[in-house]
Amino acid sequence: MDLLAALEPLAAVGAGPVAVAAGVFARISALVFLLPGMGEHAIPVRVRLAGALAVALALTPMALAAGPAAPGAPSALLATLAAEAFAGATIGFAIRIAAFALEIAGHIAAQHLSLSQIFGGGLNAAPEPPIATLFLMAGVTLALAAGLHFKAVAALAASYEIMPFGVFPGADEAGAWAAERAAYAFSAALALALPFVILGFIYNLAIGAANRAMPQLMVAFVGAPAITFAGLVLLALAAPGLLIVWLGMVDLAFAAVLGSAP
Repeated sequence: MDLLAALEPLAAVGAGPVAVAAGVFARISALVFLLPGMGEHAIPVRVRLAGALAVALALTPMALAAGPAAPGAPSALLATLAAEAFAGATIGFAIRIAAFALEIAGHIAAQHLSLSQIFGGGLNAAPEPPIATLFLMAGVTLALAAGLHFKAVAALAASYEIMPFGVFPGADEAGAWAAERAAYAFSAALALALPFVILGFIYNLAIGAANRAMPQLMVAFVGAPAITFAGLVLLALAAPGLLIVWLGMVDLAFAAVLGSAP
């Protein structure tokens, strides 16, 4: 009992930094589980947790130096952890939405190239068309090669100025911001897949004209191989530029987090 009584002041001194470290880990782990590349289902959970712990160890001294108010009561600690997890999920959602845009663009392209019925395994749990999987894997690889993980750590470090430690954002602001990001994902996906949409539109016009001119001809049997071949050629030509444009969208997503996050 004397030993426990002697250690009680030491435990009281360390409770604050431990609570702050737990909050930092909550913010980082929520981001890591949504970040493209690290947050994919193909990455084991233990690897993602190890990455979150490594980043938390690096950022905790910075958070302690900022001097946030350490929660005292258990209810305050739970509220702080929830607020930090929400902040990390907000940053992760803004970056993940760019990956969603690329994935949706792949679905749109596959639909217009008559390849949407072919499903296969991908980075996600659900089967996807091969073009969507190709876009997502190529985009994530390019983003990681361009330093996505370093940008994510820098965004986390700067996020404490936008979203203070342990403070929940307003519900109205968060909802409006999330809706704006989701709308941006769909518009960006359509913009990325626009060459394939134009090709599909031309194909449908040609099929309609051929069917009008020769009703007895099974135009679908002639047109399906043609649109698939033309689409694969267009994919080989347009994919490099498409991925470069998407990489710029990822940078804009980071800017949106640091500039207009709730």
